[in-house]
Amino acid sequence: MAADKKTSKSEKADVNFSTVDFALEHYVAVTTEGESAGVEQLFAEDFKQKIQTSYSQSHDREAVVKSLKKQKGEKLNCAVSTDILEESVDIWLPK
Repeated sequence: MAADKKTSKSEKADVNFSTVDFALEHYVAVTTEGESAGVEQLFAEDFKQKIQTSYSQSHDREAVVKSLKKQKGEKLNCAVSTDILEESVDIWLPK
């Protein structure tokens, strides 16, 4: 995980997203390892998540961040591998 420092519940972590690799690594840590520091930095203010199951669900950034924070400390029993299919110098990452 690429967190620069430990934080209290009320303090937001400053996570290093200087490369796509760091951002991807942190997203995987948040979703599978129960990491919660810097989760707010993963999603743009206008982020929307749409999930299609037997019915369609839509969640805004606030709901997704809240849900991921509730999973703090919960580690999934799984193996994760990632592949970057395409890289571009034109990608924008928040600072």
